[in-house]
Formats: sequence, C-alpha cells, structure tokens
Amino acid sequence: MKKHRSPVKAARQDKKRHERNVSYKSAVATASKRVLAAVTAGDKAMAAQELKAAQALIDSGVTKGILHANTASRRVSRIGAHVAKLGK
Repeated sequence: MKKHRSPVKAARQDKKRHERNVSYKSAVATASKRVLAAVTAGDKAMAAQELKAAQALIDSGVTKGILHANTASRRVSRIGAHVAKLGK
C-alpha cells in the first residue's frame, strides 16, 4: 500500500484514465464492426453512414490522445477500403 499522497492520487488517476481509454477503444471497435456488418449486408448507404460515424469517433480519439495518429489513419483506411469495394 502506498503511503504518500502523490502516488495514491496517481494510482487513482491511472485507474480512471484506464477505464476511460478502454471504454473509448471499445466504442471505436464497435463502430468499426458496424461498418463491416453493413458492408457484409451489402447496404452501401448504411455502410457510408456508419463509416462517417466511425471516422469521426476515431479522429476524436486521436485528438484526445487515446489513439496514435498512424493507428487511426490505418483503421480509417482499412474500413474505408471495404466500403469502397462495395461501391464497385
């Protein structure tokens, strides 16, 4: 058990940040799965709509410091490629 105030507070902050980050990453994964589900169903309009929502969520994760910029770019690119294939 930590005895000083500073590491006790840091542990509380770490736990809070961890919970927030895990929750956010889960939301990003769910949004990506929705896009892929729409692509699998062959619904081009729904896939484009879900892609837009997922992209906004991923980009805001970069702004908040939860996702790395390159990771976000890769994820958007990959799900966007699935939607683009649907249009062909």
